[in-house]
Amino acid sequence: MVGDIEMTRDLEAWSVLSLALQPVAPPPELRGRLMGSIERSARFRPFSRDLARWFDLTERAARDLLARVDDPAAWEPGVGPILGFMHFAPGPRVAPAHCGLVRMKDRARVPLHRHVEREVTLVLEGGVVDGDGTRYGPGQALEMPPGSAHTLRVVGNPEALLAVVQADIDVIAG
Repeated sequence: MVGDIEMTRDLEAWSVLSLALQPVAPPPELRGRLMGSIERSARFRPFSRDLARWFDLTERAARDLLARVDDPAAWEPGVGPILGFMHFAPGPRVAPAHCGLVRMKDRARVPLHRHVEREVTLVLEGGVVDGDGTRYGPGQALEMPPGSAHTLRVVGNPEALLAVVQADIDVIAG
């Protein structure tokens, strides 16, 4: 009880003091870094609901995952057209499928392949074109049912960022 009263007094004192002070703008370099950090962490926020739905995650888990996109330590190096991969565990309705965020180079191609199980590709940045010529941009998802076959090509950006639910595939042509 005494601690609560002291804390209330401290908060009141800080409130009064903050009102008495004149605001001071941060130095331009600090402001730029802060604003850049806020913009980077928020740029994928519009996709958190779709990511949660497609991957059976809570929206909080989806937001937390998307907040790690700019953390180099969260990524494993890729091979060939794949620049990097960030693994994550899906929710129970999607498990045991393998899920991850994938960065791919512009004009990277995924050869003709057939899906043994369902695949979902949610575009977060850049774009992809399916073998039938359909283009998918940020916020759009491509769902391939078991037995379906297609190719995929990255377009329109230096790279694409994709969220992928992938299980077994059979490569038909390289």
